Amino acid sequence: MCYTHDSPHHKRQVLDFGTFLESAGVDVCLDQGQPPVRQDWYRWALEKIPEADFVLAIASPDFRRAADGRVPAERNRGAQAEATVLRELLQQDRPMWTRRILPVVLPGRAVDEIPLFLQPRTADHYVVDSFTEEGAESLLATLRGGPAGRSPAGRPAPAAPRPQPPSGNVQNVVSNGSGAVFANQGGEQTIHYR
Repeated sequence: MCYTHDSPHHKRQVLDFGTFLESAGVDVCLDQGQPPVRQDWYRWALEKIPEADFVLAIASPDFRRAADGRVPAERNRGAQAEATVLRELLQQDRPMWTRRILPVVLPGRAVDEIPLFLQPRTADHYVVDSFTEEGAESLLATLRGGPAGRSPAGRPAPAAPRPQPPSGNVQNVVSNGSGAVFANQGGEQTIHYR
């Protein structure tokens, strides 16, 4: 997760959000869980961001300013470093990283707090109403689906069970080119996959 320490309340909210995601089965990498030793946060971001299935960019006023380069160099250095990595990855492969960088709006925050380079109005974002399955439904669906059919843990997602083709006399078989076969058997329409 990429975010700024806007306030003790916001920092705690991000930690609570990470705890909620872990309870929902998502493997979370957060700076607050790192050992209390001196860190090179830029190097940490260079290592962790590319290996993550998703990067959650947590909207807040300070995060937007830092990520969009609107703060002095000495402020929010960690967020500036992480945002620099994100911008470079977007330039390198925009389709892939647009799918993997997920702007998230936590309760009490606003879409206008998403950094401009993450397209708050022209690309998807995820509003989390509460730290419940229902309150984070769209985000959890994306995280659980994973990029290109991969699970959040990076393992191939299990294949969905496919219905078996009908036996007997099948009439009016049509394929849509995606592997689905639409069949009409005795007046009943069914969909089968090859």
